[in-house]
Amino acid sequence: MPRRSLSTALVAVVATLAGLLPATPAAAVNVTFQAGTLNILNELTQAQFAEDLRLITSKADLVGLNEVANRRDFLQTWAADNGWWFYSPTPYNASAEALLAKKSMFDVLDKGSNFVCDTNGPGEVPPARYNNWVKYKHKASGRVVFHINFHANASIEDNGHPTDLPRTQCAEQQFQEVKELAARKKDEGQVIVSGDLNVDFEADRRVGYAKFPWKVFEANELPNLRSVYNILGVKATPTHDVRHIDYVYFWKRVESSQVMWMTDYRIVTGTNSDHNGVVADFAIDVA
Repeated sequence: MPRRSLSTALVAVVATLAGLLPATPAAAVNVTFQAGTLNILNELTQAQFAEDLRLITSKADLVGLNEVANRRDFLQTWAADNGWWFYSPTPYNASAEALLAKKSMFDVLDKGSNFVCDTNGPGEVPPARYNNWVKYKHKASGRVVFHINFHANASIEDNGHPTDLPRTQCAEQQFQEVKELAARKKDEGQVIVSGDLNVDFEADRRVGYAKFPWKVFEANELPNLRSVYNILGVKATPTHDVRHIDYVYFWKRVESSQVMWMTDYRIVTGTNSDHNGVVADFAIDVA
């Protein structure tokens, strides 16, 4: 067979075989967004509160706030005027844990609030605890993203060990219920959890108390919740005094099922509050 004819025949055979083989998968396309948390001290002046709000919302697209029940009306107006979704459910104690999302990036699909416990009774300290959540559609990716926001009772941890108080038992119940809520929602989409847990990450990991966040959320096998500190390491700047007690988590799956990743995070300083904020970067595959 002439050399030209042989070459032509080989090209034809290769092309035929290539058509029978599965196509090489295209590289995954992903887009990014930021999720943040800040406990804004309820004793701040209105001007100080507004400064902290502007600071955290300038750095994140999804935001969970704690201790903001007294500012509910202001936040609702601010959100409407600035292009943000705002969810702060009743009753009053539930409204303290608010959620915000940029309307340009997310649509709201559903929302809810789950009562957890009330240690001391109506109107007494600490107040009743709630786990609040919003189900969003992330516009750029087409993915469903849940944001769960909560605030655990204070004075529940002593260097990684639980304090023997009724409020500690309430917090332990809340951690477990957050885990169960996240586990239910992960079947519908990607899950982010934020809030002030009042348990220091490093002390908790060192002690490993069974009912605190390290064991409940992070030390178990996948899939499970994973925090910025676990995935990306503890930064020197604390979030409250000398401790890291403010968290952003996401539901981490086995690698073959993962479509959203936590890629970086920052501690947000310069607040008027007694807490620093936390902002995490996420990359999510386009559906």
